[in-house]
Amino acid sequence: MNKFSMVMVSLVGLAGVAAAGPGAGSAAPAKADAKADAGAMMKAPTEIADMAKGMAGTWKCKGQALGHDMKTMVDMTGTMKGGKLENDNWWIHDVFDATMGKDKFHFDSYVTYDANSKKWHRVMVETGGGYGTGDSTGMASGKLDWDLAYHSMMGESMFRDHLDASDAKAGVKAWGEASMDKGKTWTKIYEQTCKK
Repeated sequence: MNKFSMVMVSLVGLAGVAAAGPGAGSAAPAKADAKADAGAMMKAPTEIADMAKGMAGTWKCKGQALGHDMKTMVDMTGTMKGGKLENDNWWIHDVFDATMGKDKFHFDSYVTYDANSKKWHRVMVETGGGYGTGDSTGMASGKLDWDLAYHSMMGESMFRDHLDASDAKAGVKAWGEASMDKGKTWTKIYEQTCKK
């Protein structure tokens, strides 16, 4: 349990006891209510399991990615193993391994959902020490977009990841673009199609 969760559980417990107060009746119902509230807070939103179910399995991907010269696209093939629920079903863990030209590439992605803000949150770590964090408002009409703040050995950047799963027969189309100048210009980093 993270510190925020522990603090919230403690506050819910204290609020229940304070609401009962001296002479307000038995403290037992307040404790029961506090425990029920704390239990509901600690349960992962059903949206996480629903998304994991749709992502579950092994996906074979083909496409192109930007090469080391940062000008030429090179062929890319990869495998995404997706939809593994972790940390008491609060996080979806995806693993991607690819060959881009002659180079190997790997990332781990962790996704969770905040029911209060109705936003998805993503943390990525990848080959070469790069990492990113960002948000999405979720799937709409079979499409999903992520906005991430990214750090790599090349410095800070913005990254947008786009998924289109609207045509199941065609597979999931994905492409990403990065900006090194705070959104003034964008460069396509990769594009691929993945199928189970």
